[in-house]
Amino acid sequence: MNKQLKLKKIGKVAVALSGGIDSAAAAYLLKKKGFDIFGVILKLDNDSYFKKNFQSVDKICRELQIKKYILDLSKVFQEKIIEHLCTVYLEGRTPNPCVECNKLIKFGLLLEKIRDFGASYLATGHYARIKKSKDKDFFELKKGLDKIKDQSYFLWKLNQGQLSQIIFPLGNLCKSHVKKVSFEVFPFLKYRKESQEICFLKGTNYKDFLIRRLKIKKNISSGKIINSSGLILGTHKGYPFYTIGQRKGLGVSHSRPLYVKDIIPEENIIIVGEEAEISNQQFYVHDLNFISGEPPALKFNANTKIRYNSYEQPAKIHITRDDKAGDRALIKFTTAQKAVTPGQSAVFYQRETLLGGGIIK
Repeated sequence: MNKQLKLKKIGKVAVALSGGIDSAAAAYLLKKKGFDIFGVILKLDNDSYFKKNFQSVDKICRELQIKKYILDLSKVFQEKIIEHLCTVYLEGRTPNPCVECNKLIKFGLLLEKIRDFGASYLATGHYARIKKSKDKDFFELKKGLDKIKDQSYFLWKLNQGQLSQIIFPLGNLCKSHVKKVSFEVFPFLKYRKESQEICFLKGTNYKDFLIRRLKIKKNISSGKIINSSGLILGTHKGYPFYTIGQRKGLGVSHSRPLYVKDIIPEENIIIVGEEAEISNQQFYVHDLNFISGEPPALKFNANTKIRYNSYEQPAKIHITRDDKAGDRALIKFTTAQKAVTPGQSAVFYQRETLLGGGIIK
C-alpha cells in the first residue's frame, strides 16, 4: 500500500467504486485497517450500464456497512472526454480517453467533489504506487507490483497536488490476491463478468461507438486508400475509423501485408504501406507533463512506452522549450518502433518510477 496508509489520522477517505473486484478490494482493505471510508460511484452515462454497476456498489457498501454517494458527472464527461475523443479522431489521430479521464474526471473533478462529503483523500482500485521521495520533497508515481496489471501508464498526466491526495491500496498486490480477497468478502462478485472494455462503450465496440458519435458531428464519407507512390489500392469507409498500424479491415489485396501508414483528414485519404514503412526510430511529443513538476533534465535517457500493451524501449529524450507554442520533446529510440501513433501517449520510465510523458504528434 502507498504512503498515506502509514498515517494514523488522515480524516475520511472516499473510495471510488465501480462495482467490480478491484475497487471492492480497495475499500475492504482500507476498512480493515481502520480507515473512515465511504463509497462514491460516478454516473457518466444515462443508461442501464450505470444501474447494473450501482446494484453491485450497493451490495459492497452494505457488506462493509459504509455510506455511499452518487456523483452525476455525465455532462462534464461528455463535454471534456467524449467531445475531445471525437475531435481527435476527426483530426486523424488516435486518442487515449482513459488518460484524459484520469486527469480531468477521476482525479480532477471527483477529487474536488469528495470534499463536500468531508473526505481528505480519494482511493481507487488502480494498480500503481505513490511514494514520497526520500531526498526530494515530492511524490513519486511508480508501477504497480503486478507487472501485468500495472496501470501507471494511464496516470502520467497527474500532478503533485493530485498525488498528495490519492491512495492506491492495490499497488503492492497481485491481481490473484485481490481476486481472492474480493471473492471471500463479496461472494456475489464471483458471478460478475470483469469488464475489459472502456467504460463508455457499454457493450458496443469502439467502431460502432465512433460511427454513431462522429456522424452526428460531421458527414463521414468513404475515400481513397493509396500507397506511398499515390497508387489507389482501395476505398476506406471513413478515415476516423482507422488508426496507424492497423492491418485488419482494410479490404485491400496485396502480395504482402499492408498497414495504415498515415491518415490525411483534409484530403480524406488513408496511406498504407508494408511493415518496414510504418516503423519510426524518432518522433516528437507535445503536451508534456512530468510528475515532479519538472523534467529531470532537458536531455535524459528513459525507457519509453508508446502504448499500454507494448514493452518499454530505451530512448533518448531531448526537450525543447517554447513559451508560445508549448514545450515539445524529440524521442529517439535505440531501435525503430512499429506504428508510432499520433494522439497516443509516450510515457517515460526510469526503472519503477514514472517520470512523465507526452502526446505523440
